[in-house]
Amino acid sequence: MIEELVQQCADRTGLTVDQARTALSAALSLIQKHADAAKTADLFAAIPGTSELAQAGAAMTQQKSGGLIGGMMRQVGGSSGAAMSDAMALGQKLARQGIMVSDMQAILPVAMTFVEQKTGTDQLRAVLESVPGLGPLLTAES
Repeated sequence: MIEELVQQCADRTGLTVDQARTALSAALSLIQKHADAAKTADLFAAIPGTSELAQAGAAMTQQKSGGLIGGMMRQVGGSSGAAMSDAMALGQKLARQGIMVSDMQAILPVAMTFVEQKTGTDQLRAVLESVPGLGPLLTAES
């Protein structure tokens, strides 16, 4: 089922299917690392293939060094600083693969709609809102 979302994201953004898969796997891994564990488990159980895709992205969400700003954010910001620091590092890694912030912004509504269509609920929004420091930014209505 998750490959259907990968294809929709590729179609929406103009990314290749492999780039869309990479973007989703990294984002899911970041969610798994920082969001509420119970809500994340419920979401991953509802969409077959999600856990495996998150595992594939785990290497991208591991930081060897956060640099000066990332390190400061991690130290000062607690769990919300850690999530922000990891998101910034992930953005840089994705950019090196041709996946821009604008692509990630375009993927989010596609993923939210997909989850709602498959589950009948907006589980993704609930999970994203549980990410310390980033939840309100990710789920703000424009």
